[in-house]
Amino acid sequence: MNAGGPLDGIKVVEIGVAMAGPFCAMMLADYGAQVVKIERVGTGDDSRAWPPFFHDALGHYFAAANRNKQSVALDLKHAEGVEVARRLIGEADVVVDNYRIGALARAGLGDAALSAMNPRLIYCSISGFGATGPRSGEPANDLFMQAFSGSMSITGEAGGGPVKMGLSVADLGAGMLGAIGILMALEARRRTGRGQRVETSLLEGQLAMLSYHLTKFFSSGEVPGPSGSGALTSPVYRAFRASDDWIVISAFNERMWRDLCDVLERPGWADDPRFCDAVRRAENRDLLVGMIGELMAPHPVAYWQARLKAAGVPCSPINRIDKAVAEAQVRARDMVVQLELPGLGTMRMAGLPLKFSETPGRIALHPPRLGQHTAEVMTRLGYTDEAIEELAARGAVGLDPGWRAVTAAKAAEPPGTAAR
Repeated sequence: MNAGGPLDGIKVVEIGVAMAGPFCAMMLADYGAQVVKIERVGTGDDSRAWPPFFHDALGHYFAAANRNKQSVALDLKHAEGVEVARRLIGEADVVVDNYRIGALARAGLGDAALSAMNPRLIYCSISGFGATGPRSGEPANDLFMQAFSGSMSITGEAGGGPVKMGLSVADLGAGMLGAIGILMALEARRRTGRGQRVETSLLEGQLAMLSYHLTKFFSSGEVPGPSGSGALTSPVYRAFRASDDWIVISAFNERMWRDLCDVLERPGWADDPRFCDAVRRAENRDLLVGMIGELMAPHPVAYWQARLKAAGVPCSPINRIDKAVAEAQVRARDMVVQLELPGLGTMRMAGLPLKFSETPGRIALHPPRLGQHTAEVMTRLGYTDEAIEELAARGAVGLDPGWRAVTAAKAAEPPGTAAR
């Protein structure tokens, strides 16, 4: 088995903050890409300061999107800081940027200037609204875009107030689309030898994820609304209250509907004219939901789970996160991992969601300290220790305390040793 990841040899420069850009770059890093994260001198990524913290030092939000990266602190308003960035990007395969449209171009780091310098460069821009259109220059974040795109309007209980998705679905969705776009562009470059600009946005990601809600609207003219714990089109694809907690039933075909009727000891419902097919069940949704709810309320979740599972009807308790991460299946798929934080202790986080038989991903680097790798990366670019110190003194770059000792130890490592 090849010990390298599928993206070994790919060099990525991330100029990102918060979640969308950093999550995109972390997905590439987890599977072998060498990712250097450029952060602001002094403050770094905004999310470094967002509580709670591991060991009073590492912000949970920052940790979630920044493992397997090296941190370089640069002042991109300082000409010498920009020059370091340009030299780094000059040897990169990919740039990931989720700043506001035009912000990096004003610093001389726009895709046109960088592509002229490095024609093989793939420049991935993840923005709020996209690079063109009347609102392209405006800022947006996850909550804003859940509202603007319409996705918040279909979340929550019918007749209730607006509800945000518990996940940062706009940020995470855009980050995933960015990673997919980069992989497509890398394949195109393999054939053509040329890089290109890849664009996505929180808006475009949310509209794409609205998927069948949009086709339903365009086909029927009916504006979708919130459907609570289920689907408006099916009364047997939702959560029901048992005597001790809630359980989800997802009977999504006719066989499962008939088996559910048997579990509920109401076999006659299967051929009842009101419920005998998906269209009639949708028309009589509220009636059927109430009838099923009355039957389920007297018994606990475990009772229904055992009966439904035996009948082959998909069902699940609504696990809280503490229960979900303790599930045997989650552990069997290595989806909770523990990382060492040197000098601090350990932390746990989500594992790698893609498994490869020949080129697996791995977690080689803990989320970095701000500027932890500035000196190391600049040394690779040809800067001397004296030049690095001079640039730091002028505020163009930021150094992690004790960088000389770290650099000396790194130089003494055998070739191929993973940085920590």
